[in-house]
Amino acid sequence: MRCLLEKNPTIIFYGLGRENMIKAGLRSLHDMSQKSLMWLHALTELSTFIKMKRDCIRFLKREEPCAVVLIDYCGFNFYVARAGKKLGIPVIYYVSPQLWAHAPWRVKKLKKMVDRLLVIYPFEKPFYEKAGIPVTYVGHPLFDEIYKGGVDEGIVAELKKQGETIISFLPGSRRQEIVRLLPLFLKSATRIRQTIPSAQFLISCSNDHYLKLIHEITKGFDAPCKVIVGNAHEVIKASDLCIAGAGTITLQIAYYLKPMIIVYKISPFAYFIAKPFLTTPYIGLVNKLANKEIVPELLMCRANYPWLARQAIQLLTNPQKRQTCIQEVSLLKDTIGKPGASAHAAEEILKLLKQSSASLQ
Repeated sequence: MRCLLEKNPTIIFYGLGRENMIKAGLRSLHDMSQKSLMWLHALTELSTFIKMKRDCIRFLKREEPCAVVLIDYCGFNFYVARAGKKLGIPVIYYVSPQLWAHAPWRVKKLKKMVDRLLVIYPFEKPFYEKAGIPVTYVGHPLFDEIYKGGVDEGIVAELKKQGETIISFLPGSRRQEIVRLLPLFLKSATRIRQTIPSAQFLISCSNDHYLKLIHEITKGFDAPCKVIVGNAHEVIKASDLCIAGAGTITLQIAYYLKPMIIVYKISPFAYFIAKPFLTTPYIGLVNKLANKEIVPELLMCRANYPWLARQAIQLLTNPQKRQTCIQEVSLLKDTIGKPGASAHAAEEILKLLKQSSASLQ
């Protein structure tokens, strides 16, 4: 949004978004501060979900905007895309849903709804091109954020004072991720300390909303843990090893060239249902991007903390394995860890608007 305004200050944004988007100029159609449209959480607020969908479609019919830009989450955005397409409004999907991982059959539906896809991972481009969808790889906006924000070296230095071996736990930014992963991480910590008594542990908390939850979970464990709210970049940079969920956080860890272990945990029932539909051999983004396992990863339906502890101990005590991991991560960073994604996306959106305007004349 900021890059679009730099190129064209007359643009007005309407849509659904939270604090950061509102700061960037969004005129929000709904208060999204306490809402979640992720997975089954949408079902708990079904009436609100339906109202937002109807309000967005009414807005498109009434205002006829120059373009619709959809971000991730096909569960809601497919409704808006379908409405925009029927009204003849250019539909752009930025940060496409991960259909390549779990729902490739939905690509045909996506093709009917969008005019252009702007994807953030290089392997997505050939996947969607094969389906005949106009697609542009723009890069990952995460690296714009890192280059712009940097790290606070003072905080990094303070965190490093925790001890000679620092392991960080990064369970994710959603409640269900924390509940599933943090107890597993803490059980592994107890076992890691049996081999590496000097190990100290940092727990990354995305915001203070989850601080009480994290403290409740850590009560039953005696491993020395310090909870850090925010400052994820500093936590990563101060660490000798990062243990994380399978999300964007793994790219941040890769940027700082840290060895990592990726874990994704679901219920046995969900594992049984989802396993046949997984079309990628890797759950971690860094492994998917490298197209091979460059860091240990495991999709588990039970708390396999002995496996996690073994992998952590090896990466901390085996210099060859540790160095190989760092070298592979470094090669990946050289490939994808560049800024400019947001500007590239803005250019593509303006280009499509120009083409659309020309076709109407």
